[in-house]
Amino acid sequence: MHRSKQYGESGINGMYKKMRYQRKNRKKQREPRRAGHEIPLSLFYLKYFAYLFAGVLLIVLLTAALFVVMWSNEGIYPARYAEEQVKLAAPLIEQADTVSKELIPELCRYVVFDEEGHILDGDLQGRAAGKAWEAVEGNLSKPGRQIGGQYYKIIRREGEYCVLRFRIVAQYKSAVLRKYLPPPEVLILLVFFLLVSVLIIGTALRFGRSMRRKMAPLIAAADRIQKQDLEFAVEKGKIREINAILQAMEDMRAALRQSLEEQWKQEQWKQEQISALAHDLKTPLTLIRGNADLLADTPLTDEQQEYADCVMENAVQMQNYVQMLIGFTRSVPGTSVCRRNTDLTLCLREVRKQAERLCRIGQVELSWDCQLRKREVYAEPGLLVRALLNLVDNAVEHTPRGGTVSFRAAEDGSCLIFTVSDTGPGFSGQALKRGKEQFYMEDESRTTAKAHYGMGLYIVDTIVRQHDGELLLENDPVTHGACVTCKIPVTVHP
Repeated sequence: MHRSKQYGESGINGMYKKMRYQRKNRKKQREPRRAGHEIPLSLFYLKYFAYLFAGVLLIVLLTAALFVVMWSNEGIYPARYAEEQVKLAAPLIEQADTVSKELIPELCRYVVFDEEGHILDGDLQGRAAGKAWEAVEGNLSKPGRQIGGQYYKIIRREGEYCVLRFRIVAQYKSAVLRKYLPPPEVLILLVFFLLVSVLIIGTALRFGRSMRRKMAPLIAAADRIQKQDLEFAVEKGKIREINAILQAMEDMRAALRQSLEEQWKQEQWKQEQISALAHDLKTPLTLIRGNADLLADTPLTDEQQEYADCVMENAVQMQNYVQMLIGFTRSVPGTSVCRRNTDLTLCLREVRKQAERLCRIGQVELSWDCQLRKREVYAEPGLLVRALLNLVDNAVEHTPRGGTVSFRAAEDGSCLIFTVSDTGPGFSGQALKRGKEQFYMEDESRTTAKAHYGMGLYIVDTIVRQHDGELLLENDPVTHGACVTCKIPVTVHP
């Protein structure tokens, strides 16, 4: 079996065992990689800003070169080309007998109106023709102000008007390109913005990948610490600020490792002391049991016989507890819960007998209320009795003389509910939150002359959880005393 599994993956003991196992089986310790020349994070950012600036400058040069190439290859007309052609064609159109398509310059469209504004000829129709007539009437405001905007040339002829529409913008010489592409100036701007967008996205992705690589040692260190693997050396990078964080994590890892080792040693010492004490308890318990046997062989009154039986039964029970404690501290197999179908009547009979004795010794009254219809529960009988007796003992310990300890057993659907309450001072707010913790001994509200070691409710909670149940701590709203409830599933296996 893997040693880390044997000792458990959680808790100080399991964590340290895992650390020691990894250290023992590692052939050589991984040395930290020495960082080269460190640079500040601001310089790292500046490098990518320089990449971006250089890329934008290169795109400007490329788009300018593209425009120059198109111009030098006579692939486009200059921006004023259409206007110049209109100026040359205007006298010819004015003097011609009729306006024909052959008289219209290549980059222009036209429409001919009579003096009433009716269309006589032309390739401008509908709204475009309406705009041209507005130009004739002088009602067209701010023509051609935007890039590629429309300009109009009005030629007065006898009894009619010829309106030429053109643009002052660079144009392709190819009619196909003019039909399917935006003007060259607009196209250059679109290409520029597209390339800049690609550059920004590419730079951002490259920056992100680079940052992930720089942050990889930090993420790896945090991940290994989270997995409780403290046997590693933190690698350093080239970013000064990230290395400072990595150094802090290295210091934290070393301090945590040292702290866990010290706590593990203390835990080991505690377990050794408990194991030794449990072992030493066996001798006086054996003597008590032996003397109880001898006492039982002598003539006794009924009352004395009852006392002798009580001594014998509790001595046997204490021996069982001591054996379980020894097994627990040594982590040997065989201490797991062995659940089976258990007779509730026998268990509760034993609990009541012991509870009456505890209450008689503590000089308190026992109130017993059992309303169970079920006769069996899937549980380990010894542990179930132990848990309920711990609750009763805890209640008797904190109940003043003449008070009352109440034991109630009921059913709620598929659960058995055992409730033990008392008329003592009740739980403090802190005890309600932490009362189930091991060795918790804060006792500001339940002061008593008896010493306790913070184990009772912890043991009960452990047993209840081993039976898939739940332990609830509260104060009785009527008596204001402590009230502890155990909910245990009533499942019975065939």
